[in-house]
Order: sequence, then structure tokens, then C-alpha cells
Amino acid sequence: MAIKGLKDLVYAKITQEDTTMTTYSEVKSLGPAMALNLQPSINRGNLRANDQVLFSDAAKGPIAVTLNTAYLDEEVEADILGKELDENGGLTDAANDDPPYIAIGGRAESARGGYEYFWVYRVKLAPAEENKETKQETPTYQTPNLTGEALPRLHDGAEKYKLWDKSPKVTDPTIFDEWLTSVIDKNWAPEV
Repeated sequence: MAIKGLKDLVYAKITQEDTTMTTYSEVKSLGPAMALNLQPSINRGNLRANDQVLFSDAAKGPIAVTLNTAYLDEEVEADILGKELDENGGLTDAANDDPPYIAIGGRAESARGGYEYFWVYRVKLAPAEENKETKQETPTYQTPNLTGEALPRLHDGAEKYKLWDKSPKVTDPTIFDEWLTSVIDKNWAPEV
């Protein structure tokens, strides 16, 4: 599907996970969206015999994640990167920072109209690359560029979920009312 925009990035921390379930915290705003790149890694192997390839197979590896926002609020940066936030609003980077696993959701404008809504279920981000440079004649901006990996959920192996809001196959459009406030997956059912 051709995409021509990105907005409303949100996240939820994984609070508990095991082989039977994954539990998420409340969904919070991530920051003004600039770019989200998901690059799957596929590892291929070939069995050669009799001067030819007899068999070929592939295995999925982690999905490389690159996330770019206009800025990160201090609370968000502390939350998603495991940093300490003090009473003055200062952030401390430390050797023992331990970023939590989070889910990342949002919506991207579709070239066919409407939006493609998405969730990536289990992402671990690394601290942002920081660039600072002096002003030039033409203004330039340095923005946070976070990288990390998306891995399958432990309980069901799911990595991500997406749904186009203009699809004729959507049976209950109220799913989109909850998309940015709950981590949605294929088992979603409306709250009664």
C-alpha cells in the first residue's frame, strides 16, 4: 500500500510478558512523527549439489527499527529508554540504563484515501544519536533518531498488525476509535 504520511505515534510499555500473555501499560503519545522505518531481516541459505541449488530456505530475523520524531518530551525519553528523570526535568544517561520493551502504534495516510493503522508489538530502542551544530545561513534541524529492534511477542509470535480504515473487509469500524488508546491485535473485540 502506498503511504504518503505519518502521524499520531503512540507507545505502551510491556509490563508483563511470558509464553501465555503480554500485558501493556497505558498508551501514551510518543512525539510528533517524522519517520518510522521497519526493515525486516531475512537470512537465506542454499543447499548446493550436482553443480546447482537443490533447496533454498529462509528464516526471519529481528526487524530493524528506525524512529524519528521532531522531539521527545523528557518523560517520554526517560520512559522508552530507561533513563532517570530528576525533579528539575533533567535526564541522566547512565551505564545501567535498561530500555523496556514497548509497542509502537500510529497511523499513516494512504495514497488510496483513509489511513493505515498499525501496531508493532515488541520493540527495544537504543538511545538516540545526538547531533548538534552551529547555525548556518539556511536553518537546519537536528532531531532525535532512535534505532532498535522489533522482536516477536513471546506468547504468540506476533510482530505487528495493520488495518486500512477504508477496507471493505472491516466488520466493525469502531476498532479505529480505540486504536490510539489500546494496543490492538487480531483478537480485538469492542468493549461492552
